[in-house]
Amino acid sequence: MDSSLDLQKRLDKIRSHGHGGRQIRLHRAIYQVSLHKGNLLIALLLPLVFNLALLFAIERIVPFWFAVLKFWFAATDLPGTLIAAPFDLVVATVWLPRIDLYAGAPSQLQWWISALSCVVLWIGTRFIPPTRMLPLIYAVRAVVLIQISALVYFALVPASFPHGLGSYLFSGLSMGLILMFLAPWILGFTYYVFNFPLHQKVALTLLVLAYFALALPFQFALHTVLLWHLSLLFLPLFYLLFGSFLDVMMFIAFYAWGMSWDWPPLTWRRHADETA
Repeated sequence: MDSSLDLQKRLDKIRSHGHGGRQIRLHRAIYQVSLHKGNLLIALLLPLVFNLALLFAIERIVPFWFAVLKFWFAATDLPGTLIAAPFDLVVATVWLPRIDLYAGAPSQLQWWISALSCVVLWIGTRFIPPTRMLPLIYAVRAVVLIQISALVYFALVPASFPHGLGSYLFSGLSMGLILMFLAPWILGFTYYVFNFPLHQKVALTLLVLAYFALALPFQFALHTVLLWHLSLLFLPLFYLLFGSFLDVMMFIAFYAWGMSWDWPPLTWRRHADETA
């Protein structure tokens, strides 16, 4: 009986070790996490606090956006007038920047240069080794396909393109502002529910909101200047890859960074497994 128990203990110990004798650590993705009522309450209340604070801070954030855009539009000799347009936030109306400027359709030279560049890039992906750089191949081909769709559109019906610089700038900042209001709620149900310290949850949320408040005007100022010089041919590419999509990817990057911060329950479990 004792020998069978000893054998079972040895088997249990071997099960957690690799062929070289080293211990196989349990990945943190499959740790069991208990949700506490206090964390659930924080997940409901803290986003509301951040939304109310952001609602009051808009009076300072939006003038900063205007100042950044005015500076860079003047520094780059961009014609047009920066005006304020209303954006309905349901609980309040915010006057966001919008530029009174029209970027035209591409010239024939711009169209052909873009088309040839797409061909060169697509052919160039065939010379990239797929074993180690397959994601790069997919990324380059995705860019090329988006640009080809724009080339086809402007070749067939260039006059019916429904978007302009003014609406692009306004919609980009509007979607960024919406993301700023949604970010605390997304973190509430994906980050606050875990057993991080309260100051850590507050710090990550403040970092996310501060990043968007600072980065959004620079991001769309650059887009506006480039589209004025390159024409509306590149607006779909900017919108799909370097607009709100980029903002969402940055939010995910902040979230991933925050999840890598010290987590007391997991730290305790990890040390317990190592000393077992």
